[in-house]
Amino acid sequence: MKTRFTLLLLALLGLGTVDSFAQLTTGKPSAKVIRTGNRAQAGDFGLYVGATSNMFKDLFDSDVKINCLPLINLKYMVSDQFETRLGIELYKTSERIKGDLHSFEENAAPVFGDSKFANSSALFYPGIAYHFSKRNLLDVYVGAELPIGWDSTRNIEEGDDWKQKTSKNSFVIGLGAFIGLQAYIANLPLAIGVEYGISSRFDTGLKYKSEMTDEDGTQTLYSTDITSFPNLDPGDEQYDKLKARKGEIGSQFRLTLTYYFK
Repeated sequence: MKTRFTLLLLALLGLGTVDSFAQLTTGKPSAKVIRTGNRAQAGDFGLYVGATSNMFKDLFDSDVKINCLPLINLKYMVSDQFETRLGIELYKTSERIKGDLHSFEENAAPVFGDSKFANSSALFYPGIAYHFSKRNLLDVYVGAELPIGWDSTRNIEEGDDWKQKTSKNSFVIGLGAFIGLQAYIANLPLAIGVEYGISSRFDTGLKYKSEMTDEDGTQTLYSTDITSFPNLDPGDEQYDKLKARKGEIGSQFRLTLTYYFK
């Protein structure tokens, strides 16, 4: 009896050894690939938004202002490494007051008054960028952009026998160079990044043309304001001829979030 039990035990151990050996020799290794993101490729578009430090702040000013990027920002990957981009910023506002002024004198004729104000601006930010890295996780690139546009202001005041029109047309152009770094988020077509660079901006035509028309004819004078030239303090001076221009160079820092699509 004891001999039979021993033989049965040895047989069970032998079957277990064969089964374990079969599992070890026939098992298939497995590996899971964890993707770090979807890198943009040729033909992809990208919409990007972000925040930027004030481009032309005082070097020693400790208060850093944060402004939004232009409302519309679009990228296009011409190739896997070459990118074109365009930002568009549009703005327009208008105000008007019109009516008959009240007179406290009896039987006085009503005095007509009409005031209109309008301001509009359009800035375009065409640019290019070259991407060095071909890895998914980090994407390093350099680029340049050419801000260009205009700003227009109109202010018209009119009475019964007089009219004054004040206008300003300013052409804006600049040039900037930047370096950027972005990382693609998980398995999503999203990338978060930072950009830093140097930019210049030149405003021409920062003068106001004032035309006063009354019964004596039309007189034209020119002026500018302290907001455009705070260091020169132009005050309320008026000129028969005037040139008013301004140029600035400053650093730029951006935080960006880009959504890519085809």
